[in-house]
Amino acid sequence: MIGFRLQLKKLSDGRLIFTIPVGYKILLLCIGLLILVSLIMTREQGGGSIFIRENTIPLIICFLSLMGAAYHECWIFDREGGRVIHQNGLIAIHNNKVYRIDDLDRVEVSQFIRGKVGPGSLQKRTFLIRPVLTLSLHALDGQRHRLETYNSSQRKRTEAAARAIAEYCRIKFVTELEGSETA
Repeated sequence: MIGFRLQLKKLSDGRLIFTIPVGYKILLLCIGLLILVSLIMTREQGGGSIFIRENTIPLIICFLSLMGAAYHECWIFDREGGRVIHQNGLIAIHNNKVYRIDDLDRVEVSQFIRGKVGPGSLQKRTFLIRPVLTLSLHALDGQRHRLETYNSSQRKRTEAAARAIAEYCRIKFVTELEGSETA
């Protein structure tokens, strides 16, 4: 699979964190560094620049890989502190949003088909039209915070993460998937 999915882990201090896998960041860093080293090693013997027209695509891929390795996204669930912290951005320059656990109503797993709205959207599955699962936090004031989206084949993983978050935060777990029971 190309891309990544946030992984749920328990930290040593008892908090839960839903974050980008470290292995994915290391992979992107290695790809970026490998391309950069290759460009440096294959430049002209006279010490020519790597910034030439022929290197445009490799430099773009290198830049995107290194930026991907520097990207930071996580949800930190801190029951003791009574808060949920969402961080996203680059390692040194990221945004923090803090939500109170007491203001959360439920953790929900829902299903939709991109580009389709309404009850007819959950019809027949085809190669091009596939259901997508969304794991989200719902606040008492009606706000919805999407944590992650998954392919429908990741149903068990999605529900397991949602249940773990709901149990940890001591809030409801709701699923809007056919054939599922609400816990």
